[in-house]
Amino acid sequence: MTSLLRAELLKIRKRWLPYILFLVMVAGVSVIVWLGGYAEWRQSQDFETERLGLHTFAFPWSLVALLDSGQFWGSFLVGILVASAVATEYNWGTVRQALIRGQTRSQYLTVKLLGAALLSAIILLAALAVGVALSLLASALADQPVTLDVPGGPSPFEVVLSVLRAGYGILPYALLAFGLTVISRSTAMGVAGILVFLIGEAILITILGGLGGPAPTIRAALIGHNVSALLAANVIGPGEYNAIAFREFPVASELPAPATAALVIALYCAALLAITYAIFQRRDLGVEAGGG
Repeated sequence: MTSLLRAELLKIRKRWLPYILFLVMVAGVSVIVWLGGYAEWRQSQDFETERLGLHTFAFPWSLVALLDSGQFWGSFLVGILVASAVATEYNWGTVRQALIRGQTRSQYLTVKLLGAALLSAIILLAALAVGVALSLLASALADQPVTLDVPGGPSPFEVVLSVLRAGYGILPYALLAFGLTVISRSTAMGVAGILVFLIGEAILITILGGLGGPAPTIRAALIGHNVSALLAANVIGPGEYNAIAFREFPVASELPAPATAALVIALYCAALLAITYAIFQRRDLGVEAGGG
């Protein structure tokens, strides 16, 4: 399994897509820090706008804005990487060859998933590191102290926990893209499916939030609502921030407990994995070619 995973990582690294996705993420963190944060703070005409800008670019508040936006768009970009890694094998006609050489179907899917997951984690963490570096630079330009010792500020352990929460929030969307691609054998279906789901779910959650009756129960069962609960646990103090995610600011009092949210997300992940593996186990691989 280790040698197969190394080969899978080599295959993905040799392609241009991971590097393009990294550059897109770097562009995103630059927009958050400089446009959504520093520029708005410099041009502010009132206290509220100034506070929003400050809490977007100044460390450690910037961590919350970066992780919030990174979770939303990271889910989409990881979905692209996962869909491409899986569907390309169908388009190349190499799935049957890999299985004939001794891999079981479960091993084949697991190696694909682990390879994409490891490379995605590296890309996301590298982009976050760039965002933090930009935040430290912007904080210095604004003469803001760089310290975790702020009201409601996190400890070093809590910083790590915040990163893990955001990464955990990406997992169900990545598995959804993985499942859609395995089932459809198409990169386009995996990418389009995850984008439509991300934006459509965010709109649905907002609509359900304004309705009564069974709406709150339905909302509580959705992936995005529980992901917001995890992100709400990352918020530092009472301050809000600017983010480039299509959803409302996460307020802990309006969301499930983080432990409950983590359990719901785990159930979704388990269900998505079970369905994907079950369908692939029964699939006829006589004709592999899939959509683009």
